[in-house]
Amino acid sequence: MSYISVDRVFKIYGGRQGPVEAVSNVSFAVEAGEFVSILGPSGCGKSTLLMMLAGLEATTAGAITIDGRTVTSPRRDVGLIFQDATLLPWLSVLDNVLFPIRIMKGDLATHRQKARELLDMVGLGDFHAHKPAQLSGGMRQRVAICRALIHDPHLLLMDEPFSALDAITRDDMNMALLEIWQRYHKTGVFITHSIREAVVLSDRVLVMTRRPSTVVCDIRIPFARPRGRDLGETLEFNAICRTLREHIEAGHRRDRAA
Repeated sequence: MSYISVDRVFKIYGGRQGPVEAVSNVSFAVEAGEFVSILGPSGCGKSTLLMMLAGLEATTAGAITIDGRTVTSPRRDVGLIFQDATLLPWLSVLDNVLFPIRIMKGDLATHRQKARELLDMVGLGDFHAHKPAQLSGGMRQRVAICRALIHDPHLLLMDEPFSALDAITRDDMNMALLEIWQRYHKTGVFITHSIREAVVLSDRVLVMTRRPSTVVCDIRIPFARPRGRDLGETLEFNAICRTLREHIEAGHRRDRAA
């Protein structure tokens, strides 16, 4: 049995002008330890699908199971990273990382050393006492990643966490996430509309169409880990990017024809 199973899932929202179908008949599976990116145009329903995986949105039809249990509400073994770091401005960097432990009524003293180790690993060893306003956007997202990892979740869900960053910082964050993945070996689902980002990070890439979105291809990424910055210069990397782009463009053509 796969660690994540998405089986014929639909999501339909009610609206003043009638129902809006956001996700249409989506099925896929993710094995334990896999990093899977979901790629598609803005507004296609990728984030809606992620929120259903997180248990923050209910499916209209179909079922999602994680580790053999149907998802009906948020789970403690899932970490979630949003587009915005959503740090609490009055707390220090260290206390922001520890905030989920406080909410779960866990032992803060036990987790404090792990929080320091996570921050040190992402290059924030000198910023434990800083407030979020004193950090750059990339630094805030590094804190958000540490916060998502502090309770040692089995599954990490990421909703375009680097989309607001400039290109150079975004590349740096991709390398940081690769390093984290190499060390902690979580299962991950990563939402993005960047083809190159998806290929750099992932074991598999799913392509979704415009709304109502469905999965139109599932491509395995053949590159061994660990991966470096020079990966993006290889012919094979660019050929995979081209294949994914062709699938996205084919989906656009089908939308126009319909």
